[in-house]
Amino acid sequence: MPESAEAHVKEALLALLEERDIQHITMKEIAEKAKVSRGTLYLYYEDKFSIIEDVIEDMKEGLGKALYDAFKHMDTLHLNQKRQTVHPTLSFVHEHRSFFGTMMNRGNAHRFFKDVFQQDVLLAPMNVNLTSIEQEIYGHYRALYTYAIILYWLNEDADASPEAISQKVWELVSQKRFYWLFGQAVSGERREDRQIDRRVIRTREGLQKAFLDVLAEKKDYAAITISDMTRKSNIRRATFYDHYASKEELLQAMIQQSCAEIIDHLTIASSPNRLSLDEAEESLASLLSALDRMPIVHLLNRDWGVPHVVPEMLKTLESFYLHQQTDMPAEKKLYAYYVSAMIIGLISYRLDEGKEHKPEVLAREFLQFLDVKKYKVVLL
Repeated sequence: MPESAEAHVKEALLALLEERDIQHITMKEIAEKAKVSRGTLYLYYEDKFSIIEDVIEDMKEGLGKALYDAFKHMDTLHLNQKRQTVHPTLSFVHEHRSFFGTMMNRGNAHRFFKDVFQQDVLLAPMNVNLTSIEQEIYGHYRALYTYAIILYWLNEDADASPEAISQKVWELVSQKRFYWLFGQAVSGERREDRQIDRRVIRTREGLQKAFLDVLAEKKDYAAITISDMTRKSNIRRATFYDHYASKEELLQAMIQQSCAEIIDHLTIASSPNRLSLDEAEESLASLLSALDRMPIVHLLNRDWGVPHVVPEMLKTLESFYLHQQTDMPAEKKLYAYYVSAMIIGLISYRLDEGKEHKPEVLAREFLQFLDVKKYKVVLL
């Protein structure tokens, strides 16, 4: 397929994705939109998914190049000097709004940024000597907060210019502190759980365990049926529907339950800004140690196709941080997105690559990235 025709095919799919989900788009529609024959389209693309994969790879390469070009003549970026009016990531997103607008709220959008930031040239400031573990954590940190910033922009302030969002980002990261990860209990949190009858709790626990067991066996969320779970748990199908309307509702309950447990570990009695670094390390290490007992370990498995886990986690954690009494000139909603993504990024790193490190080590290293006292120069 000539390069111009290939570009038209990709543009056609992106245009159709603005209207509806890829599951409801046909190759015939893509061919018609791109003004190419279906025969020609099938010569180069097996299906619509191979087209979107091609688009995603183009965008990863493009964003990586944009970041490299922005920083190749700059060893460090001094936030107080604000050398860049527009964050290079936001410039690229602005240029390719149709792609990011359709991709960002999908379940695995955060993986896109992780792949980009795994490139060595983008991992760390050149003038900051990071250990190998710090570089690994930094890659997750960069990927997830970039995801969060763009998600914030598209969901909360879509009409804002790249310059305006960049200014908010500079204001936020120039004053970040390690204690931002922690907060006080939100009134009414988990009250409903305490009032539920024990028999109801046991039934729901049985169904959730059955879901995880079947997921581990089939390794494919889409293949799980209600019958699979009821047989595995020895609970009647009618009883399942007494508690959950669908497997999607069961999944959402499990994500929220895991988030509640995560929040419990991040909840402190005193004001966060009175928290010492040692106390913060202890609380964060406790969370990392407890992860293996949480359902989220299985739900975040990238190969099993469990949908919407990261967006649901982000939404739940964001609510916790929005309720905190913070004293900062930066945008509070952006702060909530940013810190929520930090937690998800750390959890993702722990589950993917960081198991060889002790929780105490990961906690200590990660908190350094949220403390400008150590990293006075930050490359975004």
